[in-house]
Amino acid sequence: MSKKYAQASLGELWHLSYPLIVLMAAQVVMQFADRMFLAWHSHEALAACVPSGILAMTFGAVFIGLANYTSVFISQFYAKKKYASVTVSLWQGVLLALISSLLLVALTPIGYAIINAFGHEAQVRVLELKYFGLLNLFGGVAVINNALAGFFSGRGYTKVPMWTTIVGNIINIGLDYIMIFGKLGFPEMGIAGAAWGTIISQGIMLAIFGTLISSSRNRKEYKIGKLVGFCKPVFSRLVRFGLPNGFGFLLDCLSFTLFTFMVGNIDTISLQASNVVMSMQPVVFTVILGLGIGIQISVSKYQGLKRPDLSVLVVKNACKIGYVYAVGIGILFFFGAPLFVNLFIPPSSADAAAIAAKTYPLIKLVSFFVIFDATYLIFGESIRGAGDTKFYMYVMLFCAWGLLIPGTWYIVYKLQLSVFWVWSWLTFYAGLTAVFMLWRFFQGKWKTIVVTAD
Repeated sequence: MSKKYAQASLGELWHLSYPLIVLMAAQVVMQFADRMFLAWHSHEALAACVPSGILAMTFGAVFIGLANYTSVFISQFYAKKKYASVTVSLWQGVLLALISSLLLVALTPIGYAIINAFGHEAQVRVLELKYFGLLNLFGGVAVINNALAGFFSGRGYTKVPMWTTIVGNIINIGLDYIMIFGKLGFPEMGIAGAAWGTIISQGIMLAIFGTLISSSRNRKEYKIGKLVGFCKPVFSRLVRFGLPNGFGFLLDCLSFTLFTFMVGNIDTISLQASNVVMSMQPVVFTVILGLGIGIQISVSKYQGLKRPDLSVLVVKNACKIGYVYAVGIGILFFFGAPLFVNLFIPPSSADAAAIAAKTYPLIKLVSFFVIFDATYLIFGESIRGAGDTKFYMYVMLFCAWGLLIPGTWYIVYKLQLSVFWVWSWLTFYAGLTAVFMLWRFFQGKWKTIVVTAD
């Protein structure tokens, strides 16, 4: 971070967070283009890509949550000027990511079984199996990239992951168009082309991160090559704090995955309406998600310096950014629903009117959902950055698995209500998780947690 700001100031938080926001926006644009191209290719491809893509993300959730926590360790060691420990933390994160890659491959048959168990329409299910299989077999590359990105974001150099992601996503979008529709001599691959575009772009990002980390400056200053290897004290503490973070992320993602698949059993039009809203959600949360990562890094830095008072100031400034954005987006969604629906469902396409009729009320629910999710992320990321990852895991266990999944199952299979009531239950779930994170932050237990030993 070349420019100096006052500690825990709004300027410091924004300087750290805005590249992460751009990074999230780049990923959203890529995902948006991916799904838009698939929607143009066929409605079945759109219906298949969302649940199978979420399932692939779910399988990688524990490992991504664990790899992401590498940045917290690097942030604290960097704040303490323990540069050798920064490098050791990086390699422990990479080691965990490599182990995760092998585990993901082994889990692929279980994913196939889950897709078959939910019994979506045959033509959709075939595409789901194809898309999930490719993404999951190569899912470890994204996990490794998350660990490598922590070397830069944990030290405050968030522009490096930003530009790396932008380059990767531009390549991904180009490959999507070429491979899905069969351009420039490539065969028309449909949904498989979308998967291969993602895999190749992740590989390119891995090469970029590797090249930058192994630069002569880093080799000299951080002893990148000399400190490669297993370090039990750092490895065990990374697992201790990162694993609950990963399991909490898994419980969140898995519950959302099952939610998606259960919606698919209402009817195909309801699934497509729900998928349109899910495809829009990342557009809503780019700022909040990027801000959340910035909060986590900032809080971990000041907790490493034993300054919880500055951590509180970080969160106060985060609220100024987060709530202004969330309220604005909520108003835009509430009054501008038709504009967003027409991007995914051309009025001339089959069943367009039926899909739109089911989608409009869901978008209005998202207007409230975004406020709840902003609260959940601002206060949740702050306590996770401080090391309170077990509470996050327990909240996901109770809210996602004690309420969201049983309630959704009852609404879909017993009451047989419309997709609107299913999304109403999801919005209630978001509100409840927000309340829990808010309460835990003001309780203050996170202020005394020690993540990295001196």
